[in-house]
Amino acid sequence: MKFSDDDVENKTSVMWLVQQMREHEPNLRIEVRYHRLNSCYAIYLTADYKSLLKGAELCHIKKAIKTKFGGGMRDFSFEEAQFFAGVEGKNTFLSPMERTIIVKQMVDMMRAGKGGLSLKLPRRTITFTEGIAIVPRLISMNVVQNVSALHNTEYLKHLQQKWVASLGEQPIDQVKDYFGTEIAMYFAWLGHMTTALWFPSLLGILMWFLGGFKYKNNPGDKQDLYQLISDICFVLFAFFNCIWSTIYLEWWKRVQAELAFKWGTYDATQDSYLQDPRPAFAGDYLAPNPVSGRMEPFYPAWKHTVVRYVITYPITCLCVVGMFVAMLAIFTVQDLADFYFGESFFFHWICYLPMIVYALMIVISDKIYRRLALVLNDWENYRTDDEYEDFLITKIVLFQFVTAFGSLFYIAFVLRDMKRLQETLATLLITRQVTQNIMETVVPFMIEKLKLSSLTYKMTRSMSDGTLRRHVENVRNKRQSSVEQEEEMSPKRSPIGSFFSLGSPTEGELRERKKHDEGKLETNDMKQLRTLSSIFREDFSLKTERLPLPEFKPSNDSNPELTQAELESVMSVYARPLDDFLEMFIQFGYVLLFSPAFPLAAVCALINNLIEIRVDAFKLCNTVQRPFGRRVKDIGAWQKAMELLGILGVIVNCALIGQSGLVQRIWPDLSWGGQILIVVVLEHVILASKMIIDILVPDVPHWVRIETAKQEHFRREAFKRESRLLSHTQTPSSDQLQSSNNQQEPTTPDAASRFNRLDQINRSKRRSITPMVRLSSFTRKPRNEDNCID
Repeated sequence: MKFSDDDVENKTSVMWLVQQMREHEPNLRIEVRYHRLNSCYAIYLTADYKSLLKGAELCHIKKAIKTKFGGGMRDFSFEEAQFFAGVEGKNTFLSPMERTIIVKQMVDMMRAGKGGLSLKLPRRTITFTEGIAIVPRLISMNVVQNVSALHNTEYLKHLQQKWVASLGEQPIDQVKDYFGTEIAMYFAWLGHMTTALWFPSLLGILMWFLGGFKYKNNPGDKQDLYQLISDICFVLFAFFNCIWSTIYLEWWKRVQAELAFKWGTYDATQDSYLQDPRPAFAGDYLAPNPVSGRMEPFYPAWKHTVVRYVITYPITCLCVVGMFVAMLAIFTVQDLADFYFGESFFFHWICYLPMIVYALMIVISDKIYRRLALVLNDWENYRTDDEYEDFLITKIVLFQFVTAFGSLFYIAFVLRDMKRLQETLATLLITRQVTQNIMETVVPFMIEKLKLSSLTYKMTRSMSDGTLRRHVENVRNKRQSSVEQEEEMSPKRSPIGSFFSLGSPTEGELRERKKHDEGKLETNDMKQLRTLSSIFREDFSLKTERLPLPEFKPSNDSNPELTQAELESVMSVYARPLDDFLEMFIQFGYVLLFSPAFPLAAVCALINNLIEIRVDAFKLCNTVQRPFGRRVKDIGAWQKAMELLGILGVIVNCALIGQSGLVQRIWPDLSWGGQILIVVVLEHVILASKMIIDILVPDVPHWVRIETAKQEHFRREAFKRESRLLSHTQTPSSDQLQSSNNQQEPTTPDAASRFNRLDQINRSKRRSITPMVRLSSFTRKPRNEDNCID
């Protein structure tokens, strides 16, 4: 919960939210604590194994079927749990990320029922219209700070040793189990791109050491043999880049299909009507889903159209055009500065001012537009996460394309200066890579250190000088003794365990964590802060803010404990790998579009990717909160964006060949129309080659198609068996019919149809994602469940 100066408002908000959790999700285990150093309340959530399995069905998590039942992967069903392999293992059947996804889904899907809700606070009243998600609404109103999952320090330490500190192959499967398939798919894509960059890098190094490309801006200059060889190399390198990008994209499609099938997300992409609405989706009222019949928020389609074409699209186009015009204005000022002050000794520094202003303008405009894009996307109010993500990526890519490549297009096709294009590309590529790596790791790491230092100061500010010196000496002695104890004790725990909650999972795990608070798997900062919190008992006197709730767990005033949740709360939030994808997308554009002007661009990208893998891994493991993973089958809209970039790369490279005068130097007597014709023919030849490669190379490997066909065959056979069994049980014999007629009155067709309709409604409600509807169906009548979980 977010800190507020009003103590009554804090308590009222916590008590109201806990009450809503009791009503919507009674199977959740709730624990409320007060974080005294952060001056806020924290709600710890978890669920038992049976509730997690029911949630796995609602989240459409795929699990392996036992071999004797046909094998393969299929959506988990709680009523058929005995058919799934490994379901008896409570600590291993669901991965840590799957457990966090299930609990997060329970929290996000708590929605206001008919008539809405209201939270009355001393200074304001927060209203919840019918169907709106409760927790996202509280986050937007600054009542709840955020929802996060705690790191599993043991598993994370093991992952860092094999991932961050190793130069070998990435442990993608372990990354998937801990961070989810979306982040694992990003790192698989990044590793695949790094491998593919070796080919243009080696060719670029070879051409560079052979003498590089010699550019002449005037096509009428005298031709020599060295210039002719350089021109031919330029054309061959451009052609190679276009074909290489096509093979790389087709190769990646096959790799991601294999990973998606292996991770059980191959058919995760469904029709939008079959997907659950995202938590922030706001509808005018609750209505049944036209396909599943489940109650969910409904938002009219005409409102989408009005908001999209009247508000968001015009604003987006205006921002893109405005940035392009500003770029042209900066370059015009740059040309004027070079003309008037280029030869001046005292005022030559003025020539650098336009580019400095342009760089600052790019940084500031990117931050402003990023927030604007999020606001516009929220206004459009997309129903599913996939739609929201795709349109957000489209908005951001359009603007970033202008800021990242606009200057290069201006130099290449307006100024027609190939030498300046080479220098600008090298400067932009290297500068962007260095600054982004620093911003991703060093800055968040330093901010976290400052926040931890602030917590340490808050714990020691009430102490006298003499007491502080005495406690510092105790810290030194305790550190020395702890090192000796670590050499003797080596506690062993399961690397996965049962950590899955948004806070502390169970009371047993809480007690176990407390025993190992100062274990060897924690960082030095955590050890120092926990040691300080345990020895400052007589000087650290803060009043515990108690709540009249059975879920509230008071802390011991004489033993203030700094919990793991308090330490991780100072870390930044990692919502999605959008920025990481965007960074690699722009780098791919630099290599593909303009690398013939700078052959070492692929080498710079390769070196950066080798570092980027470890930088991003370090960021996820050390500087950000544990993200909630998403189940994806591919890289989504980024695949389409890179394919469009590949087509644009062919056009740009062929245009560079024509603009640089290479064709005229190779064929001096060729007319202007003939030069254009040669460039157009070359462009069509390359595009045809890309199309042929796309047709010849299937996107899905043959063995994956066979396995998916086997699964579909198994589903059909299982449906036939169920149909035969159902028809056999529903067709009574003549003796049974006679005895039933003697015992009871005949059932009318209307009554039978009503019974079937009620049974279908109850089944749909039990599987409904709307918590209020699920509750009403489960609490009607207890029934005996014959299930292996019980």
